[in-house]
Amino acid sequence: MKLRKLDQTFYDENTHLIQALDNENGKWIPGKTRGHGIVVISINKLTFAIPLRTSIKHNAAYITQKSTEKGIKGKGLDYSKALLITHSKYISDEIFLIPPEQHKNIQGKEFFITRKFEKYVEKYIKAVKNKDKHILNNMEYRFTTLQNYHHQLGV
Repeated sequence: MKLRKLDQTFYDENTHLIQALDNENGKWIPGKTRGHGIVVISINKLTFAIPLRTSIKHNAAYITQKSTEKGIKGKGLDYSKALLITHSKYISDEIFLIPPEQHKNIQGKEFFITRKFEKYVEKYIKAVKNKDKHILNNMEYRFTTLQNYHHQLGV
C-alpha cells in the first residue's frame, strides 16, 4: 500500500466539495492545501483517496498510532474524509513520508483497511436510502465527504 499526496490539480478542479479537509464553504483555505498524505483504495469500481490525519476523534478510521489525549483516538486513515478520485492526475507521484511506526502499521493491512472502508461506505449508502437520521447524524457520518458522491454511489 503506497502513501502518496493529492496533486494541486485536485484542489483546482474540486472546489465544490463539502466537508473536505481544508475546504470551507467551497473555497480551499489558502496555505492549507499542503498535500495530504493519502492511501488509494478501489471499491465497487470507484477509486478513493483516504487521508492521513493526526487527531481523529471517531471510529470511522484505521488508527495507526493511538493517542493518550482525552477525546482523541489517534493518528491514522480517516474514512470520513475520503475523496473520490476521478482522474489519475489527482494522485501525485510524490511519496508522503510518515514516522516508521505508523508506516509499519499500514503495510500489509491493505485487505483489512479496504474491507473496513467498504463497510463504512455500505453503511452510509444504506442509511441514506433508508433516511436513517440516527446513523447519518452520528459522529462517523455527520461530516462525511461521501455526501459529495451520491450519484457515483447510486443513492
